[in-house]
Amino acid sequence: MDIKSLRVPCVLMRGGTSRGLVFKDSDLPLDHEARERVILKIYGSSPNGQIDGIGGGTSVTSKVAIVGISSTNESDIYYTFGQVGVNKKSIDYNVTCGNMASAVGLYAVEEGLVPRVEGETKVKILNTNTNKIMEVLIPIKDGNIENKGDFSISGVEGTGAKITVSFMNPAGAFTGRLFPTGNVIDEIHVDEKTFEVSILDTGNIVAFVQASDFSLEGYELSQTIDKPDVSKEIEKLRVEVGILLGIFNKYEKINPELEALPKITLVSPPKDYKTELGIINKKENNNIIGRYISMGKLHPAFAVSGSICLATACQIPGTIPHLVCESTTGNSINIGHPNGTISAEVFLQKNESDYKLLKGGTGRTARRIMEGTAVVPKYLIDKEGEHG
Repeated sequence: MDIKSLRVPCVLMRGGTSRGLVFKDSDLPLDHEARERVILKIYGSSPNGQIDGIGGGTSVTSKVAIVGISSTNESDIYYTFGQVGVNKKSIDYNVTCGNMASAVGLYAVEEGLVPRVEGETKVKILNTNTNKIMEVLIPIKDGNIENKGDFSISGVEGTGAKITVSFMNPAGAFTGRLFPTGNVIDEIHVDEKTFEVSILDTGNIVAFVQASDFSLEGYELSQTIDKPDVSKEIEKLRVEVGILLGIFNKYEKINPELEALPKITLVSPPKDYKTELGIINKKENNNIIGRYISMGKLHPAFAVSGSICLATACQIPGTIPHLVCESTTGNSINIGHPNGTISAEVFLQKNESDYKLLKGGTGRTARRIMEGTAVVPKYLIDKEGEHG
């Protein structure tokens, strides 16, 4: 064995429409900076892309999950999510990912971190990014994890066993409030235009705006939304929302790949449209159409945390999503996204002057793809470790 190489055990997993490595906390360097260097080297993040690592070259395939045994009775394990930069040597921990939470729940049961319970094993997860609890239900049959099933999610080929991911009491994870500004609608000025947005904090901070404010119909795909003129205007709005919330300073230069929050989602009323695969998504399949922007690009599907946030907004009168959403009776909202539909279920409690989000969740599938060890130069764990 090469004594100048460091070998780090890890598992490559897909969770929902995301993919990344799952590490045990104890297998990574304790020193934060050394840990960052090791993870970034494994992913290959650099101005040349991720050619020298396992990163998939997109935001949804450049995610990392770090897992350990929880020391509290409220949770079984803890989970730290990191959004790994593609072209930048950076990891953003100021966000979370419900898609990867489905992989983390599956991993915990596979690794024996949580004892198996026949029927369904509930994995209680402390998400360290938000200091909130997630619950993931893993199906068990005859003592084995059930992989086979007829549950499908848009954006992933085939079917599998349904894994339910729920965010428990997720409101105010980053700002302490469901509506960070205290308003259901805020006016944001960008250059000569004024946008009306609804900003909610339910696991991630998302600002909702009508697609028509960008002269879009709402059903457009990446070839339109990722065009520089459109994406730059969306990013300008995002920066102004961040300044309003105190996340950004007015005069600092913001890189969407490094500062992922707040998120922007374009919403529009349901209608027939073609997905990225050319399949017609019928109007009657959806209550609302959403286009979720992640790291400056259109998300190919829709984030779990984002879907819970949007479903919550759809249930609250006066918000932008509520204005365009159709048929909001019941707890579930179907959201049309670039690759199909995601359904999110939320449970709200109306208070005298506000709302309390008790729980929000959705169904996912997950899969262990590969397991083994990642190999990186050992000098990366030195105190003055190089950044190569």
